[in-house]
Amino acid sequence: MSDCRHCPFAGECKIVMVGNPNVGKSSLFYMLSGKYEEVSNYPGTSVAVAVAKTHFGTLIDTPGINSLTDNTQLEEITRKYVNEANVVLNVVNALTLERDLILTKQLLEMRCNLLLAVNQIDEAEKNGISIDCEQLSQTLGVKVVKTIATKGGGKHEIRRAIWKSREKSCHMRIGDSPDIRDVLNRCMSLKNAAHGRRMQRIDALLLNPLIGWPILVGVLYVLFKVLGTVISGNLVDYLVAVLDKFYVPTVSACVSSLLGDNLLAKMLMGEFGVLTMAVKMVFGILLPLITGFYIIMSLLEDSGYIPRMAALVGRFFNFLGLNGDAIIPALLGFGCGAMGTISTRILNTTKEKIIATALIGIAVPCAAQQGIIISLLASLNNAWIFFAYIAVMLTVTVICGKILNLCLDGDISHFIMDIPPLRLPSFRNCLRKTMHRTRGFLIESIPIFALSAAVISVLHEQGALRWLQSALAPMVENMLHLPKKFSDVFVMGIIRRDLASVEVFNMSQNLLKTDAQILTATVVISLFVPCINAILVIFKERGWQMALGLWLSTFVISIGVGAIITRIVVW
Repeated sequence: MSDCRHCPFAGECKIVMVGNPNVGKSSLFYMLSGKYEEVSNYPGTSVAVAVAKTHFGTLIDTPGINSLTDNTQLEEITRKYVNEANVVLNVVNALTLERDLILTKQLLEMRCNLLLAVNQIDEAEKNGISIDCEQLSQTLGVKVVKTIATKGGGKHEIRRAIWKSREKSCHMRIGDSPDIRDVLNRCMSLKNAAHGRRMQRIDALLLNPLIGWPILVGVLYVLFKVLGTVISGNLVDYLVAVLDKFYVPTVSACVSSLLGDNLLAKMLMGEFGVLTMAVKMVFGILLPLITGFYIIMSLLEDSGYIPRMAALVGRFFNFLGLNGDAIIPALLGFGCGAMGTISTRILNTTKEKIIATALIGIAVPCAAQQGIIISLLASLNNAWIFFAYIAVMLTVTVICGKILNLCLDGDISHFIMDIPPLRLPSFRNCLRKTMHRTRGFLIESIPIFALSAAVISVLHEQGALRWLQSALAPMVENMLHLPKKFSDVFVMGIIRRDLASVEVFNMSQNLLKTDAQILTATVVISLFVPCINAILVIFKERGWQMALGLWLSTFVISIGVGAIITRIVVW
């Protein structure tokens, strides 16, 4: 008797997508559902379950896993969804078929209603790999469909296959578990692989430390010049000038005519006004900077360069008590500290999760903050200051990581990471990803910036900011050698570090007189306490003791390091 849980016509039909990291599940999910998930050419981008309602059922995208036999959190989640699925859509990468079929074999042994999607067929053909999908289907005893998810290839075929798979009996009888090597011998052949050999030679150069590290420094320098010269030096200055000339006077006049001169009017259009400061920050400064930053990061991700960075810094992570898998939380942390903290779930030991969470909270500025800081330092037209900033952040990371590694018990887990092929970035995917990230930033930041501007305006009008400036003056002026007004940055930083970074950017125009002061200010705000969202996620993932301890530690570290830096630079 069949289990009604698996009957496609008994309630909701669930199609569960399963596959190894970086096989293209997120791209296929978007192709089938129209619901966008972030897609990058490195493993581990998806660390949560995505769900979309479609005309053929509920499509569920599970996190990328390498096996169903281990007991990691992500694998337990995937097994749960597989057991509840009507159809399991197993996505494999045509370039790494031998590795990916190991998971396919485990799914066959579970006797689930299986459909196989062989993705990135075009990349395989470029590398001289030919796959006979009909023979693969006969050998495995399941329906096999070729797909090129990034280009919409196989969209209608995979949808038809899902419909047909829904109509199969609930408990299919599949033959003996196949031998992977025998399957490959029957279904896969190599043709002219000149392209593949050329990519291997480029790979060898990128992964060679003597060549790879100078290339990495060059990539950072290009990022420095594009954000600092092209965007900050031209676009941001132009947008701020336009807003100051046309938008601010018009809004101020309208608000004054409607409300007169009272607290509400000052909250809307004063020095920290919702309609003045907040709008200039978001649309005049942050939006162009983070859009440019996201575009560059999307190009690096889609080209496959990011995993090669991970391979280069693998030993560095080991020194900190982490394995190379920590590159994923670190990279996602550069997008958003909260997301980076959530993605520490992919790490195998509690020790690694604690160290990664702490280092993200201490020394990994979010994308918006990075864009502002890089632009600010680049505007000095002094590359030595920029690389001094990077050196300071790396030094703090090494010291904090080493201390945590020595203090926490446990071993470092083994690092196994599939390095995807190098390829020309997809302009469509890079544009879509940039728009998705920018839209997410605006949706999240506009209400917070508006609320922050209103709160700070009230504090300013009631004299609280002047009191705070006086209270913090000994620390700000004597320890950090910064203007008294820098205390305002601390108030903003508690709410959002990118909000504080914008204020530092504004202060650099008139109050921060020297390169030493700007370097000190950027270091302090980069190491300052995690924003409210990040602290809440740390509280949820690691507990209140770590959330509170990290908040206090980052405050002390930021002030202490800033005090050291300002004295070294002046000396």
